[in-house]
Amino acid sequence: MRVALLVSVFGCCIPFSLVGWDSQVPASPSSVEGQTGDCRLQEEIPPERKNLKRLNNDCKKCHADIHAEWTLTQHAKSWTDPVFQAEISKLEDKGASCARCHAPRALWHKEMGEIPVARDKDRDLGVNCVTCHMLGNIYFGPFDSQGHGGVEGEPVYRESTMCFSCHGQPEARREHDQMTSYLEGKAWSKDGKTCQTCHMPMVERKLVTKKSLKMKFLIGVQPVRMHSFTGARRGEIVKGCADLEVVFEGEKVVASITPRTGHSLPCTTHREVVLTVVQSDGAGQELSRQTKKYTFPDGEALPPSGTTAVAFAAAVGAKKVRATLVQVMTKTEGRPQDIRQPIQEAETQR
Repeated sequence: MRVALLVSVFGCCIPFSLVGWDSQVPASPSSVEGQTGDCRLQEEIPPERKNLKRLNNDCKKCHADIHAEWTLTQHAKSWTDPVFQAEISKLEDKGASCARCHAPRALWHKEMGEIPVARDKDRDLGVNCVTCHMLGNIYFGPFDSQGHGGVEGEPVYRESTMCFSCHGQPEARREHDQMTSYLEGKAWSKDGKTCQTCHMPMVERKLVTKKSLKMKFLIGVQPVRMHSFTGARRGEIVKGCADLEVVFEGEKVVASITPRTGHSLPCTTHREVVLTVVQSDGAGQELSRQTKKYTFPDGEALPPSGTTAVAFAAAVGAKKVRATLVQVMTKTEGRPQDIRQPIQEAETQR
């Protein structure tokens, strides 16, 4: 049985539910919009939580595995990252406009997919537990739970729309727009893949790790998503993110690249994807070395659908060719040198 209540949180009416064991259908925060008005869309936004650090530390007590994963992510470092700090130091507003995504308040203050509201305090916590899972004193997640006095299950946690809040704002931040190429590539309809499919892999484990009999019996092992948010700075997701083939075709050498990312490659700034083709003679002596670079958003990026073929003139006497595809995290303020991450390699001979 579900008993719907209206709880006043910081002066804003918010739907809250007491969820029983026989609960079937989760109530969306927007499901009471017609009756009470959607408080998240009101102009007056409730004050910030003043205990954000304590809240995140409390999350760690029961969700130790998830918290440990999060601490290693760019979400956790979204405000303190040296590259980001170097960039905003050049801005007149010193990053105030960037805080909407690099230090946001709870996404639930807006409609999912809309750019969030910036917070003024504790920006060093970046994108944290509260950002995605709380509004006032109400908790949200991908499914109903008895924890926290009742967690509201919301299907949007299994949809890319949630990620679009920050990664789908082409007008505000074109350099962080993965949504446009993702939708153009239709990865969202292929095998039901979402952003979470690659960046939050599924794992079987206890959602709650706190050692107490109550929690042990309430929540057992179940399939949940990792909070690793693995992105382009992590080599394990970069390696193999595209297929590469190289062949001799008459007087040409043709390299074919097929991204497996679901969005353009690369898809953010300070990255280059570099194709290098080396031709050699039968003894292995290098005859030519040619490269092609792909950049985003102002240059040419590899599209998410189909194969991109790149042709070079075959060198005189060439018998072998080796192609490599790497991502280069380019040298910039906050990053003292280029970081090369292998994607794929291929070779052939004639």
